[in-house]
Amino acid sequence: MATNKVLFISVDYLKDNTPINRNVDSEILEPCILKAQNIHIEAILGTKLYTYLVNNIASLSVNDKKLMDDYIQPALVEWSFYRSLPYINYRFTNKSISTSNSDNSDAVDLNELHYVREDVKNAAEYLSERATLFLKDNTDIYPLYLENGDKCA
Repeated sequence: MATNKVLFISVDYLKDNTPINRNVDSEILEPCILKAQNIHIEAILGTKLYTYLVNNIASLSVNDKKLMDDYIQPALVEWSFYRSLPYINYRFTNKSISTSNSDNSDAVDLNELHYVREDVKNAAEYLSERATLFLKDNTDIYPLYLENGDKCA
């Protein structure tokens, strides 16, 4: 797994495309985006195509932009949402793991959180499979995808 600091989506993009509230701290969401990208998106693309896109994110070709906009970003949104769900309500400090509370809301219990995460995971898996099928159908446009040998999703 190639680890990087280049994000394929912004925190604002994540908030705009999920039910995540605007007031959720970016410091919570950004590491979740990066983790989702480095784990799930690299698994879809393969290391060579993933590294190519990371290195060329500022100057994507028309085909690469289509791949990113129509397939990779939607999958990344769902995987980032999935990864962020446990951390939106829990705070990790040097003294404890705590939950936030408010006079206007109640935290969900773990069973409810599990249900929501499963629903988001199902969407993420569907979008990941959709991206994989697109890449397999377009290996002439994305030859780096084929260079991963057996590691292609």
